[in-house]
Amino acid sequence: MKRLLPILLASAAIVTAYPQRTTSRKLRPAELPSAAVAEALPLDTLPLAGDTLAARFYGYEKTLRATRETLFIRNATDRETSEARFTIVYLDDAGREIHRRRVARRVSIPPGQTIRLDIPSWDTQKTYYFRDGPRPRVSATPYSVRIIPDTLILIPR
Repeated sequence: MKRLLPILLASAAIVTAYPQRTTSRKLRPAELPSAAVAEALPLDTLPLAGDTLAARFYGYEKTLRATRETLFIRNATDRETSEARFTIVYLDDAGREIHRRRVARRVSIPPGQTIRLDIPSWDTQKTYYFRDGPRPRVSATPYSVRIIPDTLILIPR
């Protein structure tokens, strides 16, 4: 046992003195011609103002103990979407901002159709409930939301 300890200590010192390199030094990113990139990503971007009719948001819901928020998005364009980006502003009863976040989700919405979108809740401590939803039996803080559409990514025809 006395002989084994110095051998183990010496081998540990050698291993830590010369760390092993696990990455290759000769890796290079593959370059695609610009035409190939354009064909691989046939998308169009539609920037949205807050009052546009291209995307309609409604039906927001979040109960006190919910871990997810639900809302509906209607695609009022004549093309299918591949992604929606929007901002949710959370307001207290006095209209003051409690929280704000930007959401970007890949969603396929056919033209003229509506989908339900579930996103993780901002309220991780579960102390807030949506004012227009069911009122909880325990003490909780009500809030309202304002959804501001930012961008729709459209698939070209």
